[in-house]
Formats: sequence, C-alpha cells, structure tokens
Amino acid sequence: MTSLREVYGELLVVRPPVPATVNKAGANYKSEVPHLEYSPRRAYDEWLTILDGIRACGGDAIYRHEASDDPFLDKGDLHVDGDGNISPVGSREILGRLADVMTGRVFAANGPWVTRDGDRLNAVMPNMLAHRQPEAAYYRELLGELASAANLSLAITENPHRWEGMADIAAVGDRVVLTYAVSGHYDRDTTPKSSRSSREGVAFAATAAGVDENARIYAELVYPHFHGDTVHFGARPTSPASSDAVLVHYPGGLYGDGSAQIAAQLGGRSIVPIDRADAVEEYAGNSRQILDGMLVPDGVSSAFVTSLETLGLAVHRVPLFELFGKAGGGPACVTLYLPKTLRVPADLPLRYSATLEPVRARRERIPERLTVDPGFFDGKPRG
Repeated sequence: MTSLREVYGELLVVRPPVPATVNKAGANYKSEVPHLEYSPRRAYDEWLTILDGIRACGGDAIYRHEASDDPFLDKGDLHVDGDGNISPVGSREILGRLADVMTGRVFAANGPWVTRDGDRLNAVMPNMLAHRQPEAAYYRELLGELASAANLSLAITENPHRWEGMADIAAVGDRVVLTYAVSGHYDRDTTPKSSRSSREGVAFAATAAGVDENARIYAELVYPHFHGDTVHFGARPTSPASSDAVLVHYPGGLYGDGSAQIAAQLGGRSIVPIDRADAVEEYAGNSRQILDGMLVPDGVSSAFVTSLETLGLAVHRVPLFELFGKAGGGPACVTLYLPKTLRVPADLPLRYSATLEPVRARRERIPERLTVDPGFFDGKPRG
C-alpha cells in the first residue's frame, strides 16, 4: 500500500524542549516522578544529539524555535515556586507560569500523520488531552510552510476521537500495527491512568491516511507502555539476508494475546524480539530508523544492538538522561516522520542542516539548572 510504504521519509519534524523543563503532567511512568531539579540545557544538548544523529543517518530535521521561549532565555538558572511561578534564581521577577508552558511539546511523535497525494500534502491531526491541545498550532504552521516550499497544497483533517498521533502507528511493509488503550485493561494492574489513544482514534487516522482495513492490525497496550512506540517499531532491513520489513517488538507491552495476534498476521519471521529489560528499563522500542541508520537510547544492551546490526543497520546510541530518564522520551518520541515523497529546498530555513550555527549557539542562552518547590506538586495527580 502506497501510503504505508511512504511513511518513513528522511525528513523528520522535531520540536525543541522548553527552557522551563519540568515533569508537569506526569502522564507516563517515567514522568510520574516529581523531580525537583532539572537541567534544561542538558535536555537541549540531548535534543541536539538526536538532530546530529538524524544527519549522521543521512536525513535531516525540520523545526523552528518558538517565541514563547524568549522570556526564559539569558536569565540564568530558574526556579518554580509552589504556585507555579517561574523566576530567575534570587529574583522576584516572574517570567511566566508553568501552567502556560507546553512542557510536553518536545514529544513530536504525538504529531499528525502526514501523507502526500499528488500535489497535495495531507495531515490528520492528533486529538490529545486538553493540556496538550495547544501544541497542534506548531504543526499546522510548519506543514503550511513545508507545503508552500514544496509547491503543494495542504489539507488538514481533525480527528474527533482520542488519538495521540504517530506514536501509535508502526508501519511494517504493507501492514500497519495500530495501538490503543482501553480503561481497565491498560491499567489493570495499577491505579487508574490518563486516557490514551482509542481504537476509534487510530482507526480514523488510518482511514484519513488512506489505509485499507485489511492492512490494519489492532493491538491493545498495557501499562507502563503508554504508546506503541514504547513497545515496538517497524524496521526496514538493508542486509541481503533480511530484505523484508520487520517489527522489532516487545511482547509484554500488549494486552491479552495481542503479541501472538500480531505474529500470526505478520508471520513469525517478521518479528525481531526485544527483551523486557531493554523494553521497560531502556525504552528500546523507542528507537528510530532513518534510512540505513538507527538511533537507540544509550542504555540498551549489546544484544539489542546486535539484533539491529544483523538487519544491516548502523546503530547510533543517544544519551537521554533528561529527555528519557526524567521525562519519558527517546529518539522516536521526539521525532515525527514526514512522507518520503516530500522534497523541500536544501537551504530551507526550517532545516537543521541550514541552521546549524544558530541552533547550536542557542544552548548558551538556556538555563543550566531549574529547581522546583516541592509544594508545586502537592495534591497534583500523577499518571
């Protein structure tokens, strides 16, 4: 199916982490921990490492900086008080309120499913929880500029159902695994958790992207696997011995016999297993392939790396202490594929390769340290 074969392009949308980096919502098992100290500059460095990794694999990142960050630049270290006010350390100046900061925006995998149909660029938008819905404007504006640069029109489709974007889409050749969560199943062994993508949401997205029903494989998630990209990813081998697309997959991340159903529909040889330690502790399922290269969280095992190298892929480890260790993200979480048929000018200012010096220089303007008053987290639900 054309729309599935074109999912994995060499251009990936990213979004810089905010200078006021905090685990505000605590909506996944990593960010449920209310850390009282963060390093926004280190998070930015990790983000830059992912961008450099994309280029090392032969791709490029698409991004823009945001004016909402400007009040937090060149202010030195920051502190968040119990009411959520953000100030420079040692100052009474209030730069903003944490309630107004899009702390989750770095997770670009929660963005739209973008396809190309002739002279038109199509995008079906995610339907996120209320506190993340303002993130959508970034993608609408960015896609508008990309469409213009490629001499294409742009058509936006809104998803009326809960759907957390491409994080729940894994294309495997002419098939696609669509993950979603059901309350009571997803959180069966823990306390009730925030709602995630629904079956109606992933189905609507697939229909909007032009995917036939017979190409779809539906699978339920179980906690702590809040998105499909914490369980698996579609890989495109380059080794002559492994030329067909495969699903690199952790079976423990799915409800019931979901993993067995996927294996039955894809065929056992199409599954490359991930073990529990790599999947749960190191986010191995959150690896990201760009062309013949693969970005993986730096803590994954050598056995996992070998399984990818056997597919003919060049593996690049990415350090993710802040973005992964605290916020619950990795190479896949912070990137969004654009279709492989999309072409934009090499000097387009939205490209990382065209803006290397200013984007790297910006790190010096970002706070090295941010602390949070413990009172900020009092009474706030986590998960």
